[in-house]
Amino acid sequence: MIWPDLITLRRIVLPPLERNERRLFGRDVMFSKPLQTRCFAGVVRDADVDDVRYELLAMDTVFPVNTATLKYHETPEGRAYECGSYALRPDGFFGEYQYHFRLWNHGEGVGVSAHYELNPWVRPRDHYAGVDWQPQPGIEKAWALLDIDSSADVDGIRPR
Repeated sequence: MIWPDLITLRRIVLPPLERNERRLFGRDVMFSKPLQTRCFAGVVRDADVDDVRYELLAMDTVFPVNTATLKYHETPEGRAYECGSYALRPDGFFGEYQYHFRLWNHGEGVGVSAHYELNPWVRPRDHYAGVDWQPQPGIEKAWALLDIDSSADVDGIRPR
């Protein structure tokens, strides 16, 4: 089955909502939040986001994560928002766990961050509470699947 990838819509709609979420909703809703740098896996050099996106989506158990919080990191030019959010669910769409990969553009190629977590479609309360959330297994899976340079330092973020 082909899943829609709504990253362009998310990048247009979520940042303005985040800037106004307290005024609109009276509280933080988490439309966009800073990237956790401990999840940074490295850079796919000499590639663009579409190359990496299509490589991930060619896998039968990878799905766009259209409901995720849009992550960003600060650069001297301002916020750099992710350009893709994808979940590898080895046991299918409703598998209990997933590897979550986020992509963003950099001059050197495509930055990749990753973590391992519960699938929000199966255990939403535990997912959003961070139960079993782990960066290292996600980073290692990203290294196994993509040609990542894990020695790259991007915008001051170093892989662990």
